[in-house]
Amino acid sequence: MKSRSAHVVRLVGVFVLALWFSGCTDDLYAACTIDPDDPNLSACVQGGGGDSQASCVDKEQLQCQTRTCGKYQGSEPFCTIECSSDEDCPDGVCREFVMLSGVSHCVSNTVVQ
Repeated sequence: MKSRSAHVVRLVGVFVLALWFSGCTDDLYAACTIDPDDPNLSACVQGGGGDSQASCVDKEQLQCQTRTCGKYQGSEPFCTIECSSDEDCPDGVCREFVMLSGVSHCVSNTVVQ
């Protein structure tokens, strides 16, 4: 009987670890900082409004549990994740930050109007 309970404890541990490493996004859309001199930064691409409309992504951001900080069309920087569709983005939408990059990230509904 003891081995059965040990097996259950191991399964629960594996489940907890899987959740931990599955990209839990507790800080999704939280504020972060983008350093323009960071070598991991995809170059900020200016929109029609110059610097005020710039979008960029820092994929090695230690401030975010998601490890990705983005700035979308001049917004304040925020923690984000890669996505394929709007369904991947709780309380947000999936948008391509850098045109023709082929990579999209979640943007909060409060940023996209």
